[in-house]
Amino acid sequence: MERRNAEGYHDPMRMAEQKTERETVRLAYKNGRMELYIHEFFPCTAAVAKKVFPLIRRFAKEEDKGKLRQFLRIKAQEHSGKVKAFSEKAESLIAKSEEWHFYQRKAREEQIIYNQCVKNLKLLEGRKE
Repeated sequence: MERRNAEGYHDPMRMAEQKTERETVRLAYKNGRMELYIHEFFPCTAAVAKKVFPLIRRFAKEEDKGKLRQFLRIKAQEHSGKVKAFSEKAESLIAKSEEWHFYQRKAREEQIIYNQCVKNLKLLEGRKE
């Protein structure tokens, strides 16, 4: 979006007008409601997931559950690919070198996020870990 007004002057309000629609999971229950921003909140840790997924299964619309399911599947694929790439890079390096440790660490970090995605998907479906 153009940051200048019709006269060509810089207009900071033009950017304020532009609202980005965030993908959310909306929960509406008897005493209130809650919105979870999908890209910011998920994948979540096991402790948080055990609390929030029963609420999602019970109070979220099927459309929102579908959006979340699709997001988690895509994230799991992305992180699985990154685990593989970092692991392959580490294998090509001299063992125990500084670079090798760096890529091993990156692979472990991506594996943790992948595992969170998989566990989140299981909890969304109502299956135990």
